[in-house]
Amino acid sequence: MSTNGQSSETDFLYTLASNGRFDRIADYVASNEALAVRYGAAGILTEFAGDLKTAATTELRKKLINAVLEEPDDRVRARVVEALLYIDESILDTLVTKIAADREPTPTDSPHPLLLVEWLGSDSVELRLLAVAGLGDVGTPSMIPKLSSACSDTDRRVRERALKELGRIGNPRCVEEVADCLDSDIASIRHEAAKTLGEINTRGAIDRLRPAARRDEDDELRRIALDQLGAFPSSDVINTLSDGVTDENPEIQHAAASSLMELISSASFEESHTIREEVAEEVEALDADVIPAFVTLFTDTHRTTIRRNTAWLLGRIGDSQEEVVDHLLDALSDDDFTTSQIAASSLARIGGRDIKDRLEKFIENHPEGSGPRTRAEFVLTQITEGEGGLVLERTVEYIHVSEPDDYTRQKRAETDPAVDEIGSADTTGEGATEEPETAAEETEEPETAAEETETATAETESG
Repeated sequence: MSTNGQSSETDFLYTLASNGRFDRIADYVASNEALAVRYGAAGILTEFAGDLKTAATTELRKKLINAVLEEPDDRVRARVVEALLYIDESILDTLVTKIAADREPTPTDSPHPLLLVEWLGSDSVELRLLAVAGLGDVGTPSMIPKLSSACSDTDRRVRERALKELGRIGNPRCVEEVADCLDSDIASIRHEAAKTLGEINTRGAIDRLRPAARRDEDDELRRIALDQLGAFPSSDVINTLSDGVTDENPEIQHAAASSLMELISSASFEESHTIREEVAEEVEALDADVIPAFVTLFTDTHRTTIRRNTAWLLGRIGDSQEEVVDHLLDALSDDDFTTSQIAASSLARIGGRDIKDRLEKFIENHPEGSGPRTRAEFVLTQITEGEGGLVLERTVEYIHVSEPDDYTRQKRAETDPAVDEIGSADTTGEGATEEPETAAEETEEPETAAEETETATAETESG
C-alpha cells in the first residue's frame, strides 16, 4: 500500500481526533478494520496524547487494554501501549496482570513467560517495558539474567523498570549489573540502582553501595545510599554512616542518623550490644557537633524503635545541652512506656545541677502519682545517689526489641524491678502504660522476646 493511499485511508481519523472523539478512534483500534486503519488509529492516539489523557474515560481505557490483549500485530499493540502509558503509567501493571491470567490466552498464543522474552527483544520500547514488568512479576531465578541484561537497555524507562523489578526480587546474581548503573549519566537510574542494591542487601550489594554514600556530586544518591545502609546488620557500615551525620546537608544528616539507629534495631540479639556500643563510640569520637541531628531525629521520627535508640544515644552524647534535656524531659510523658524509661535513664546519666533544678520544676507541674512525675522523681533520686550510669546500662538492654510490645510488664518487673519502677505507678491515669495482657495479645512471640530480655539483663548484671 502506498503512503498516499494509507494517508487517505486514515484522514478521517484526524477529524475525529480534532473533535475529541477518541472513543470512536479506540473503536477503530479494536476493530477488524485493515491493519493500516488500526495502526493509524493507534498512532493518532499517541499524537494527541495530551487531549487523550484529559478525555480518557474508564470505558475508553478498557477498550484500549482489550486492544493490547487481542491485537494480532505487535506494531499496533506497541502504539496502543504507548497511548495507555500517556494516560496513566500504572496501567502497565494492569496489563501485566491480565497477560499473566490463565483464564485468557496471551496476545500471540505463546506461553506467558516465552511471550515476555520475545517482547524483551522487540524494537518497540513499549513492548520491552511491558516485558521487564512482566518478567519481574514472574520472579523466577531464570528471569534474573534477562532482567539484568535490560539494565543496559537503550531506553531509560526500560532500565529503571528493570532495576525496580530486580530490587523487588532481591536476587544477588544481578549485583554487578545493578552496580554498574550507579555510574549512569542519568540521575534517576543512579538513584534506582542504589535502592535496588539496598533491597538486595547482601554483603556484595552493600560493598558496591557504600562508595555511593560518599559521592559529593549527587546529594540525592548519597541520601538514598545512607538510608539503605542502615538495614544491613553489620558494624562495617558504621564509619560510612557516621561520616554522613557530619554532612552539611540536613537531609543527608537525617538519613545517616536514622540509619545508625536502624542498624542497632536490625542487629541480631547476640550482636545488638556490640553494635550499639560501636555506634555510640563512633559518634562520640566525631569532631563535629552532631547532637542537633539526633535531636531532630528524636523529635521527627514516627518509628518507635528509632525513637527508643535515639533516646538512649542522647544519654551518651548529649552532655547537659539544654535542647537535649528539654526533649528527654518531654519524653518522660511519652506514650511508649519503654521510650519514657530510656529517656529517664538518659537524664540520670547526663545528671548535673541544671537537670536537678529542671526536674524539680517538672515534678511540681505534674500531679502526684502520675507516670511522668514518678519517672522524674526516680531520675532525681538516681542523680542524687549517683547511679545514673547503672540505670542506663540496665535499661538499654531492652532496646534490641524490634517492636513496642515484644515484652510484658511482668517480665520487666522480674528482670529489673528498679527500672520497672520508673513511672509504672499511675494513680491519675496520666501517662498510663499498657497492660501486660494487651502486650501479650499483640506480640507474635511474647514469650521468646521476654526470655531474650530476661537473658540480656541477667548477663548485664552478672558482668
